[in-house]
Amino acid sequence: MTIPSPRFLFLQINKACNLRCGHCDFWKRDDSDSHNYLSLARHRELIAEFASLSKKGTTVIAGGEPMLNLERFFDLTRYSRELGLESISVVNGTRIRGDAMADRMIAEGPTRIAISLNSHRAEVHDRTRGVVGSFDKAVNALRLLIRARERAGSKTKIDVMALIFDETCSEIEEFFDFALNDIGADKMKLNFLQPSFGHDDPGDEFFEKHGKLDVEATIAAIKQSDIRFKLGFNPIWLRQVEMYLRELSAAQDLDKGWGSRVQTSEHICNTHDRNIMVDHYGMARLCFASDYRGQKLEAYGDLAAFWNGANDIREKMQNCNRFCGISHSVRRETSTTRSRSTTQNIGLIERLRGMIAPVGVI
Repeated sequence: MTIPSPRFLFLQINKACNLRCGHCDFWKRDDSDSHNYLSLARHRELIAEFASLSKKGTTVIAGGEPMLNLERFFDLTRYSRELGLESISVVNGTRIRGDAMADRMIAEGPTRIAISLNSHRAEVHDRTRGVVGSFDKAVNALRLLIRARERAGSKTKIDVMALIFDETCSEIEEFFDFALNDIGADKMKLNFLQPSFGHDDPGDEFFEKHGKLDVEATIAAIKQSDIRFKLGFNPIWLRQVEMYLRELSAAQDLDKGWGSRVQTSEHICNTHDRNIMVDHYGMARLCFASDYRGQKLEAYGDLAAFWNGANDIREKMQNCNRFCGISHSVRRETSTTRSRSTTQNIGLIERLRGMIAPVGVI
């Protein structure tokens, strides 16, 4: 059986972050063990092998805040470009402070750059990101990048990565207006609150406090935004969002975060069919969860061997209905019908799944 090519290679290059987000604990970590991370040469070798597997693939440069390691960040994005790969990175914007860095991002950086915003209101963003002034820095970075793109005549995409939680769910239309019309971003991606990332404690205060959204207000705001801005939202995705929010709303143990017993009633993730996540030390997995088998990548050829030999993991993951299935980076359904039309290999993957999955498992 032929396995479809992987579409995304996630490379985690650091752990540190210079913000203090309530919904993420990576800022509590550091890079004190960076001497044990993959070497730059090994990262480049992984990208080269990925390019041989996926001619139209995309590398995702991740952290921490990946731009805290500028040397590696730009080396990997330049190398991805040299090999004909697209590249994506979501950054907080704090390192893009002037024209020189914005120009460098457009010339050498990811071919799709996303800046994280928790709200179109500075007070909400700064409070939930834990650093006063972080909103102004993020918005300034977006404006600098857009001007730099115009100067260069580049096709680099510049997006806003929005966090939707209880304080922003009824303001989605205003958020879209700010991102698309005021800033001029190409797209605003909706990322719905999940349990806190990198969180190992038994309690999750932020998820408990902010995880129950007004379902009707959220869906109404998305639909109104769709009409006003002609976004072309995918109705299947929208139904799954509503399902996710209703199940969060009914949950009684959101304080347990990733330890919550609540799961989505549908399997809405397909990371196992398209993504390879490689951590700082070279451990490859089909998602970020550590309780599915991974494989240490020691030499050229190991990436292909892992991908082609992972059907046992795929079969197990088809029964995984964790909260993270709603995430933009792993969900099966794209948010818009336009982007959905570019991923028609989903049908092939579904047919292949039928060859490896038990009858009735989707």
